[in-house]
Amino acid sequence: MAVPFETIVAEALVGKTECSLGRLKRADHLEPNHQPDDLKSEEDEAASVHVPSFSEQECWELAAEFVKRFSKGFLRGVAVYAGVKTVTTLPRNSIRKSIPVIWQGILSRDCVSIAGFLGLYPSVYQLLVKLLIRSRGSKDGWTYGLAGGVGGLSVALLDSPRRQTLTFFTLSRAMKIGISSLVTRGYMKGIPFFEVGVFSACVSLIVYCTAKAPQYLDRGYYRALLKWTRDFSDAILIRDYREKSNQFLTCAELGHHEGSCTVHRVKDLFLSLYGFAKLYLPIHLMPILIFKRALFFKRPAFVLYSFAKNLGHSTAFLSMMIFLVKIVICLLKNAVHRPPPQPGFIPAVAGAVGGLALLFERFTRRQEMALFSFSQVLSILYVAAQESHVLKPFLRLPHGFTLVFALSMTSVMHAYECEPQTLSLLINGILRFFFGPSSNSMRNVKKCSSKKPMP
Repeated sequence: MAVPFETIVAEALVGKTECSLGRLKRADHLEPNHQPDDLKSEEDEAASVHVPSFSEQECWELAAEFVKRFSKGFLRGVAVYAGVKTVTTLPRNSIRKSIPVIWQGILSRDCVSIAGFLGLYPSVYQLLVKLLIRSRGSKDGWTYGLAGGVGGLSVALLDSPRRQTLTFFTLSRAMKIGISSLVTRGYMKGIPFFEVGVFSACVSLIVYCTAKAPQYLDRGYYRALLKWTRDFSDAILIRDYREKSNQFLTCAELGHHEGSCTVHRVKDLFLSLYGFAKLYLPIHLMPILIFKRALFFKRPAFVLYSFAKNLGHSTAFLSMMIFLVKIVICLLKNAVHRPPPQPGFIPAVAGAVGGLALLFERFTRRQEMALFSFSQVLSILYVAAQESHVLKPFLRLPHGFTLVFALSMTSVMHAYECEPQTLSLLINGILRFFFGPSSNSMRNVKKCSSKKPMP
């Protein structure tokens, strides 16, 4: 009697392909209804790798949970959109003549696309996590990474500018996660004030592009930079950095100010504090409204003190950074004393020195500011690559930003579930708000990499 065909299939499924002649001969002498113990165990093992199917009731439960999670995420997206619009409008409405009208914004296509993305992504992610755990029998980092990547394709709901901005934002975070993981595992040594160095390098390039090559910057971001400087304008930068002239132009001749540069810059430093405080007010207020409402009602004094302290740190940082950039530009320009256009190293050095003002910020904010500036550098490099005849063909990838975002979220969601210490407090808070608590929040994060099947 030959070995049953099912036994051979079972051996192939469990990776045991050796079927020796001795075992075949031994099977010929067995009783017709008797099977060796080792063959029975192999059949049991083969049956254990069978992918369990979902019952009809489980399918309905998954569908109901998907709809519930999508509805909850969509409403949260609408609330966040309305809150951001309201908070960012109030500082500009100085005399408070009227309450900002937000209903038109809520019913806009922009709001629907953002809320749809914020509702669809967590829903798809949680659904895929459950499907992968059931099919793979394992709750490890690959499960969360695959679910995060596939779910990230829902970013296609956003318009192209938002999708591009979000992609660079996420890509910079994914790169930071990779570096943090290497440091945590001992493959790299931590560098003191590394984030300050990265920020200074990024600001150096940004200030250079502002003065010499604004075509590489987003138009809205370029206008914001000019507004922060208070006395620089596009016309002044054209005269001093982009057009030729036969004689050296002083700050007074350019229309900056009269008298001493140092005295004017110091006065401007204190005059800019109020404007930068208004700029950072919604940035520090939104996390309280979204993530810390319960803590605010429980410990209002603590939350308000922390809010005022953080607002003061950020205001001092931005005011000092703009002051350093402008004073270094004046010093280097007068030291070189050349007619326009001024050499590019002047804004580059000024930006690098101004970036050192990041030391006024808290450590966690330093990381966020470094990542934000790095995402702007990625945008600059992308625009520069588009203008290059050599690199432009490599950028013609259909839905490229969607794919890059999905790949970046593979790393981000893996880190959120398995290595949350590699993410900043801000990113952890955002993911917790939209995706819910980490599945491994009550476990040792090292267990996330185990291959132990789930019960």
